Amino acid sequence: MTAIQFAKAHGLGNDFLVMEEAALGGRQPGEVARAICQRHTGVGGDGIVPLARTGESRWRFRIFNADGSEADLSGNAMRCAVTWLTSRIESPAPGLELTLETRVGPKRHIFCGRRGSEYVFRSEIIRPDFSAEKIPFRPPKAVAEPAVEFPLPVGDEILPVTPLWVGNPQCIALVDDLRTIDWKGLGPEIENHPFFPERVNAGFVQVLAPDRIAARFWERGVGHTLASGTGSSACAVAAVVNGKTGRQVTVMTELGEMNVHWRETDDVVELVGPAELTAEGVFYLAD
Repeated sequence: MTAIQFAKAHGLGNDFLVMEEAALGGRQPGEVARAICQRHTGVGGDGIVPLARTGESRWRFRIFNADGSEADLSGNAMRCAVTWLTSRIESPAPGLELTLETRVGPKRHIFCGRRGSEYVFRSEIIRPDFSAEKIPFRPPKAVAEPAVEFPLPVGDEILPVTPLWVGNPQCIALVDDLRTIDWKGLGPEIENHPFFPERVNAGFVQVLAPDRIAARFWERGVGHTLASGTGSSACAVAAVVNGKTGRQVTVMTELGEMNVHWRETDDVVELVGPAELTAEGVFYLAD
């Protein structure tokens, strides 16, 4: 039996188990994720985040979904990770900078301060990419990029979507009213759509104002999540390229809001949002 020390944190309900890589005791991260993320027989979570220090204020970051698959990036998982790291610093001051080395490059996170029990960070996500090769997106015929309002056949209907990559593959649908669309039913069909050979995260967006959207998320390897950092970034970018909003957008998730800025100077998306520690403990993984 392996005893694995962990901390649990969430970003607006998107919850992760954060741990030092060494705490895995040599066990495979995917195996650990499948066991510990079980809501009834484990601790429960959308994924795990093993961290390994690589330098002063620098850590190697990996993320494994609840089904054991590895993802390249997650905005909320990164924020949960830096929240845990910051909580271990005595009297951290706003402006503190931590860097996470991800599979898609280093990501800077700047501590903005506390808001009650929440830690708020400004995080650099990535430059969006609309190329079919990068996403990857494999429709029967080549399409213009960005593929705005691409007619995606889903079941018996055609859903206009915008596919893009923000460190992971995203498929974003702008809808008139989130209350009248079965996005939880559409989510798994989009995730496993044959046009996306590596599966895809699905986001559903209702534009509320030129600087405000509401979003709902279905993530590959997890399912329905209450929030998503990369998903919020993709939703905001999709709203911009569809001509619905400006480049600074507040994203309303099911449990709160994040602010996304798609910078004109360098095309990098940055996100400001909270994360909160909820528990620490030991998980016992049987041999």
